[in-house]
Amino acid sequence: MEDRLTIIRAARLFDATGGEHWHGASVWIEGDRIQGIYGVEAPEAPESARILEFPDGCILPGLMDSHTHLMYGTGDRMSGPRSYDHVNQTDHDGLMLVRSVRNAYRHLLKAGVTTMRDLGARNRITFDLKDGASAELFRGFPTLQVCGRAITITGGHFHFCNEEADGEAECRKAVRKLIKEGADFIKVMGSGGGTYITDNRRASFTLNELRAIADETHRHGKICTIHAIPTDSIANAVEAEFDCIEHYEFVEIDDTRRFDRALGEKMIENDIWLSPTIQTGYRNKERLSQLQERRPLTPKEAEDLRYYSWKQEGQLYVTGKLYEMGARNFLMGTDAISEFGDYAIGLELMSEAGLPNREVLLSATRYCAKAMGVLDEVGTLEVGKKADIAVVEGDPLADIRVMTRVLQVVKEGYVLPMDSLELFPHGGGEAKVPPKRRRPDPQVIRLPEDELEGVLDPEPPHPHPHPH
Repeated sequence: MEDRLTIIRAARLFDATGGEHWHGASVWIEGDRIQGIYGVEAPEAPESARILEFPDGCILPGLMDSHTHLMYGTGDRMSGPRSYDHVNQTDHDGLMLVRSVRNAYRHLLKAGVTTMRDLGARNRITFDLKDGASAELFRGFPTLQVCGRAITITGGHFHFCNEEADGEAECRKAVRKLIKEGADFIKVMGSGGGTYITDNRRASFTLNELRAIADETHRHGKICTIHAIPTDSIANAVEAEFDCIEHYEFVEIDDTRRFDRALGEKMIENDIWLSPTIQTGYRNKERLSQLQERRPLTPKEAEDLRYYSWKQEGQLYVTGKLYEMGARNFLMGTDAISEFGDYAIGLELMSEAGLPNREVLLSATRYCAKAMGVLDEVGTLEVGKKADIAVVEGDPLADIRVMTRVLQVVKEGYVLPMDSLELFPHGGGEAKVPPKRRRPDPQVIRLPEDELEGVLDPEPPHPHPHPH
């Protein structure tokens, strides 16, 4: 938080309330709050004020990510040297915790994400991360909402986070335990997913188990969200009255995808928050497409490209179809991306799916804030709210791709030094094991016979001195 008045001036301002300025604007910040918002006509700035000028910039509310997994960000999720399995098997919780700090700062500085929701981490990693932030160990750190461990069936998706539950009683107990530890909301793995031993065509929990989770969560005044890829799992989530659904790809048991219009209408009628995580397969598709231009793909690579192309096509179609049907509850979420800060591609894909750019920006600001229950404080630019701000270069209503060009981020009035991104390099984040100390080559020293007196065992010992 800064003590003196800070004024941000730019060509444009999108406040996520409908009161935008497109011919010059400024936001006045005092302490951690927005003191004033002006168009072309603004009061004269005091001499003591710090003024930040962005002649071709657009001032936006700090962006929000409704679906992250901060312990990852290590490269390709399903293959390569740092897959899910490799990371889970080799990285201890402490390393994952430190990497989460790196990832949060990268998302903040590179993408302008000032608030993020983590939807599942191992053991106490994100609880400890949030404790570290509340203890003010970091400056300008993003606001976090965490579920701790995602609830899953025995052997289910994210079972390695260690919150497995079977049956209604265990499901209720898991909710109570997580809330006791500090969960801001509850996340459920309602189907298989990207882990090898699970099947993303099948629902995991029964309807009654999901009802128990949703009921227990709501009794504690929290919201619950669910990972639901197949149609059966989506239908169960709607029936069980979950607040938010992640992914909803409408996959069938025969590996086809058939959009269920009646189910989509229920999702809209029930005001369920919709988090398409629309970019989850995009970078893999892009990488393999680029590789194909340089050389023939191996059979495995060709199969992967077909899968990721199919996945991306479906994500775009379902998102566009739901918008056509009247859905206005979309949330911008990235999921377990390879590199934190790679956020804006999701906005581009939502636009490609058919959402107007204004609606895309609302999904990344106002709607996320409302879904997380923090709209009174953030998510829009309004006098009295926290000064969480991102400035991008260009006009995002004309071209959503400008969201990749983040010029400045302000977190609760603190103007972040943008060159500090260099302190958090992207990489697999694997600990380097120090090389073992090399033993010197054995040397046989021949002493003169007159110096052998008193020397024990001048000959090398038997390799097995006690053969019995």
